[in-house]
Amino acid sequence: MNTSHSIDLDRISHLQQQEALFEQAKPQLLGQYLGEFIAFESNEVLDHDRDEKKLAERVYTKYGYRDILIKQVLPQEPQRFVRGFVPR
Repeated sequence: MNTSHSIDLDRISHLQQQEALFEQAKPQLLGQYLGEFIAFESNEVLDHDRDEKKLAERVYTKYGYRDILIKQVLPQEPQRFVRGFVPR
């Protein structure tokens, strides 16, 4: 068995769990951190900032490089559009 593949799946599963916890906590987060980026882990806001890069630098310096959910607190996820070729 390829152990690196199972590690990747564990990391993905962990981040999916953190994402679900984030969504559950979102009503409270919106009231306190609207528009900011937060570092979120196990129902706890580790740090927050309006600048995602500065936040990431602080969080990884303080907690070490590991999988921590960093996400902007918004009422709805921004919609992303990709323009593509449409054949005739």
